[in-house]
Order: sequence, then structure tokens, then C-alpha cells
Amino acid sequence: MAILALIVTPLVMNIIRKARVAADKRSIDAYGRSIELAIAGYLLDNGKFPTSVDQLTIEYSGNKVECSTTQLNSDSSVYLTGCTVGGRTVDYTYGTDKAPSPTYPSYTVGDTVAYNNVNYYVIKGSRTAESSVTLLKSEPLSYSDVQTYSAGTGATISDNHGYGAMKYHSSSNAYDGSYIKATVDAWKVANAPAALEVRLIQFDEFENLGYVEGNVTPSDIGWKKTDNTPTWVYDSSCLWWTISPYNDSTSEVWYVDSDGNLKFGSIYGVISPVVRPVIVLPKSAL
Repeated sequence: MAILALIVTPLVMNIIRKARVAADKRSIDAYGRSIELAIAGYLLDNGKFPTSVDQLTIEYSGNKVECSTTQLNSDSSVYLTGCTVGGRTVDYTYGTDKAPSPTYPSYTVGDTVAYNNVNYYVIKGSRTAESSVTLLKSEPLSYSDVQTYSAGTGATISDNHGYGAMKYHSSSNAYDGSYIKATVDAWKVANAPAALEVRLIQFDEFENLGYVEGNVTPSDIGWKKTDNTPTWVYDSSCLWWTISPYNDSTSEVWYVDSDGNLKFGSIYGVISPVVRPVIVLPKSAL
């Protein structure tokens, strides 16, 4: 009998435990449905949606259910999680498909943020539903940065031409094959490991920064700063930091000068051109 009890007792206790868990889940289901009925009644009586469960008269007579999260949804459904039944914690969620979407901080163009001890400007607005934000490094890569992160043969710095050796490379996409990209990619690994993307600024992003769209070609630039263009866009010397679909040259680049005008010219005619990376960063990294 003793041996039989040793075998049977755990089995019975496990059956009881499973039955209790199942009963607790049914209690949460019943409580959730009771709240949904209460919402429908509130709508009929008041002609508007309740903002809190405290406004509802819930007709529920089962074991006491308490939940750390009780979300009332606009379709009159309910999301319950973190619940206890009769004081027992139950690993169960009511209305799983109604779980709230995650929210993140919102950012507007021009906001300043710090990541990994480096300051950036927001160059594209980002809403609470968006999990990432697009940033422009506030200061360009330093001369020593470029020396440190230059990659490949021929990517060394020329004292005679400033950052001239960071020239664009002849390819189907001037930036993709450039020494600038190789340097920016290497800088990302060391300084922006969480970034989803690191690159130079794109032409369509200039509109977000106060520029006027025009016929942007090597012969007719058409892009100039406006009175709304923030000074931090062009407050360095000559900003050699654009991605152009119109340029496939090893000797000419698009850049923003110290007056804020977008120009196209020889890398050797640009005085002290610099590189300011753009990063797309998960908000969770901030």
C-alpha cells in the first residue's frame, strides 16, 4: 500500500494541479467576458466609451480575479494579463490578439539625442509607433577618425588635399563603391554598433531640413537652403556628405557648403570636405 501511495499520490496531485489551472483560466475568461458585457452596457447607457474599468458595473460571481493590466479596446474587447485567481498567479492572457502595440518615444526634426556618448540631430520625424529614428551626427568624423577607419588600398589621407583620398569610386552607384562608404562602415562597427543602417545623407532627406526641391543635376543644382533651413545642417566648412543618384565619378562629388548651398564639384576644389554619417537607430538603444 505504501509503495502504491508513493506512485499514485504524485499522479493525483498533478491531475488536481492541472484541473485547478484550467479552472483558473476559465475564471479569467469569464471575468474578461463580464467586462466586455459591462462595456456594452456602458455604451448603451452613456453613448460613449468608458475610459477606465472603474466606471463599469461588472457582474461576475466566480473566484476573485485581479489583473495588473486591464486594457479596454475601442472595439469593446478586453486585454487582461498579469492575473491572479483567488490569490494564485496564473500564466494566462485573455484577449491575446488584442495585446497593445508597443509604443516608443516620438521625435521631431531637429531634436538632439545622444547615443554612445555622441550627439546627433533628428533628420526625420518619428512617431510613437515607429521603433527607429534617423539621425545625423552633429560633428563630422575627425581627421584622425578618417585615418583610423579608412579601409583598403588607396584610402589613406592626402595632406595636400585634405580628405581627398576619400573620393567616390567609379561604379553603378558612386557611394556604394566609395572609400567614404568603407570608412563610414568601419566607423559604425566601432562607434554605432546598434545602428540598423549607417550612410551619408540622401537627397530626399534635404526636404525635411528646409531645402527646396529642384532639378538636381550636375548642370542645374536647384537645391539651396531656405530661411527655414536650420544652421546645424551647414554649420561646418564644406560638408561632403550627400548620396547622389546623378554622380558616378572618381573626381566630383555633391556637398553642402558653409552657406548651406548644395554644390557639385571636384573633390580637389572642395576646401576641407568632411563626412557626417547618418544612422538609423532603434529607439531602444537611446
